[in-house]
Amino acid sequence: MVNLAGIHTTSAAITHAIYDLCEHPKYVDELRGEIEEVLRQDGGWQKGTHKKLHKLDSFLKESQRFSPPTLLSFNRIALTPLTLSTGVHIPAGTHFSVASRNILFDPEVTPDPDTFDGLRYYRARQASSADGHKHDFASADGTNMNFGAGRYACPGRFFASMELKLLLAHLLSKYDFRFPHGTTARPSNLVIDEFLGPNPWARILVRKRHSGVGMVES
Repeated sequence: MVNLAGIHTTSAAITHAIYDLCEHPKYVDELRGEIEEVLRQDGGWQKGTHKKLHKLDSFLKESQRFSPPTLLSFNRIALTPLTLSTGVHIPAGTHFSVASRNILFDPEVTPDPDTFDGLRYYRARQASSADGHKHDFASADGTNMNFGAGRYACPGRFFASMELKLLLAHLLSKYDFRFPHGTTARPSNLVIDEFLGPNPWARILVRKRHSGVGMVES
C-alpha cells in the first residue's frame, strides 16, 4: 500500500507531466526561466526553494487535473446509516465515493475546463495573493479532491509536491524531450476501472542540454 500510494503515484505524475510538456512545448521556456531565476536568487537549491516555483507548481496541478491517479476520491463505507443535509439517505454497508475528476471539469469550478492551461493556477494565485496557497498543487478541498479532503487528506502530499518539483526542475534544466516524428499528440492514458495511469508503451526522445542549471553538475 505504501509503495502504491508513495512511489507509483509519483512516478505516474512525473510521466504525465513530461507527456504534457511534449504536447504543450510552449511552456518549456517559461518554466525554465522561472527555475533559473529562482535558483539565481537563492544561490542554488535551498530548503525552501521549491516553494517559490509557482509556475512549475501550477503546471503540475493542471497536469494532475487532466490525469489524476484516480477518477474517484474519498472512498468510504458507511458503518452506520447516514442522512446527508440534502436528504439523501445512505444505508449502512454502502460503499460510496466522489467523482473528483468530474468536479475539476465543472465549468463552475474551472473556467474553460477542456483547455489545458499550464499557468491557470499561477494566475489564480497572483489574483488572490492573500489566500494564494489554496491554488497550490498540494491543496485539498471540496473542489480538488485528488489528495482527499478534510482531516483525512493525504499527509504526504507536501512531500510529493516537493519531490515532483525537484524532479521536473532537474529534468527541464538538464534535458530536452519531445515525442518522436515531430508529433505533439499525447498518448492516451491507460484506464483500469477508476484508476488512471500514463501510457507505458509511449516513447519520447531525450537529449542532454549544453546549458542550464540543475540539481547536480555533471
